[in-house]
Amino acid sequence: MICPARIHANMQQSRRQTKSRQVAGFTLLEIVFVLSMIAVFVTWLTVSLSTVESEQKLRDAAGRIELLAKRGLSIAVMQQRPYQLAITASSVSIAPRYELGPDETASMENEQDGAGGDSRSFDDITASEALDGDVSYEIKRWQSDDWEALEEGKRIVLILNPIGLIEPITIRCSMGKSWIMHELHPLTAGIRDEEMSIEKE
Repeated sequence: MICPARIHANMQQSRRQTKSRQVAGFTLLEIVFVLSMIAVFVTWLTVSLSTVESEQKLRDAAGRIELLAKRGLSIAVMQQRPYQLAITASSVSIAPRYELGPDETASMENEQDGAGGDSRSFDDITASEALDGDVSYEIKRWQSDDWEALEEGKRIVLILNPIGLIEPITIRCSMGKSWIMHELHPLTAGIRDEEMSIEKE
């Protein structure tokens, strides 16, 4: 005869084993679902970080040009003589106006009579900033609809007048499909208008 206590003990042991198997194991469907969610999260995080990095690089590139333009304009006003802002594909710099080469001096228009004064009676202030090589730069000058790309060997020079004026230009910095566009104010050389488009690569 089978003892009821033994049957009861066997049933309890069987239940415990079944419970432990249910708690310890995952189904294949659950594992695939969790791995898919992790992959989606990692992809989203990578794209987000890439977008933030692109925006920061573009803002830094445009900001360096704006910063030197503002600094050069304030120096020109303080010393009451014209300065120049020179932009190339790899750098942006400010220097006194008389340091321009003879061919560049001849090509500049709208020079004020007597604005230069005795240019040698001041301390020359020069500054230069390297520009990010991953960024492409384009300049749209005042009363022009054409963008001038800053390619290797090309240089754009703007005059910073001692009366506190700069030619109102628009700077476009781009990386791939992303770009930022800053229009500089003619009185402050600060940003008057900004447009931006950041695309996911």
